[in-house]
Amino acid sequence: MKTVSRPKTLLLLLLPTIALFTFAGCGGGDGGSDDNDEPLPFGHTSEVVTPAGNADAIAFAPDGRLFFVEHWTGIIRVVNADGELLPDPFATLSDVAGGLAWGLTGLAMDPDFADNHYVYALYAQVVAAGPPTVARPTVVRFTDSDNKGTEQLVLVSDLPETDPAHPYNASGSLHAGPDGNLYLTLGDYDLSQATGPTGLPLAQDLGTSIGKMLRVSKEDGSAPPDNPFVNDPSADPRIFASGFRVPFNFVFHPESGRLYGSDNSGAICEELNIVASGQNYGHPTTSEIPYTDCQSLPGVAPFHFVAREGFTPEQVGSTVGITGMDFISGSVYPVLGDSLVFCEAGTQHLRRLVLAPPDFVGVTADDVIARDCWLDVTVSPDGLLYYANLTEIRRLIPSTPAPEPAGS
Repeated sequence: MKTVSRPKTLLLLLLPTIALFTFAGCGGGDGGSDDNDEPLPFGHTSEVVTPAGNADAIAFAPDGRLFFVEHWTGIIRVVNADGELLPDPFATLSDVAGGLAWGLTGLAMDPDFADNHYVYALYAQVVAAGPPTVARPTVVRFTDSDNKGTEQLVLVSDLPETDPAHPYNASGSLHAGPDGNLYLTLGDYDLSQATGPTGLPLAQDLGTSIGKMLRVSKEDGSAPPDNPFVNDPSADPRIFASGFRVPFNFVFHPESGRLYGSDNSGAICEELNIVASGQNYGHPTTSEIPYTDCQSLPGVAPFHFVAREGFTPEQVGSTVGITGMDFISGSVYPVLGDSLVFCEAGTQHLRRLVLAPPDFVGVTADDVIARDCWLDVTVSPDGLLYYANLTEIRRLIPSTPAPEPAGS
């Protein structure tokens, strides 16, 4: 295998991550408000829901309340069902490590929230304040009581500490699966060439959670008994899938329950994957960096590659920096149809993919549907799409049925 020295490839490998988190860390700017721009594609409009500083994760409770996190401050806030931002935080994680690839990045509502009122968060907890700062991804649970997070409980506290010399590609996203378990992602810690406890590259080494998707019990953070590697004594039993670089967001299909996730291989191959139990998605096993052919990457093949306008995969700078992901329904957005939508931090576009039945892996349409989308997206209980830029959360208002734009 051809080895490429790290100094020659470091900038190339970090470009997408630096762009993503530099944007998220700006905390300001005009945001390119759609209110002041030309009409959105497909006849939709967009409106501001609430101010929100760097909302890496947004999620709805079934009663219509909108919860969101602030990346840098460790604060979780609530917008009530009447659209009012409550003045007091739901919770504050005072030991959050704010950084380019650290911070408060994940939020999930329990599938049984109506009964147990559980809210989960993923954040980088300070281990050593530094400088240099050392942090550890941590999962905590709160119990909602009149818009206040009570009974804070740490569910996962033993994930690997970050390397202060490589402060990128650390904690990712957190979601509850249709099976009632929690799923979370960890990047490769910007240590793609380092080896793990069994001697393999970190993202390939089952002895560490780095570069993996994890599946844990929502009750105590332990590995469910049907996880793929629970009987491997050399593996972290919480691992669900391996071989990722920056698997920072994912979503479950509302009907099939299939798990759709993104990853970014360097600055040229931005993947959309079907993530399945026990599967390996290839990073960093490769013959050459930068890759010359995204389709030839090892591991489970992506079902689609995403590239900037005017670029194709395999071109340096083609990646878009996928952040939030969710599914919208054609019953609410009839012009768009049932679609996978995601935010692109690198372009600030909100994009939809129409997936072909019955397997929903073939892409039949790929369109920009809004602008000024930097961070997370989510769908409300009534099916409306909400998305975050650096300073606010917005809502996409459906158009009346009309012909799609020419060339779509």
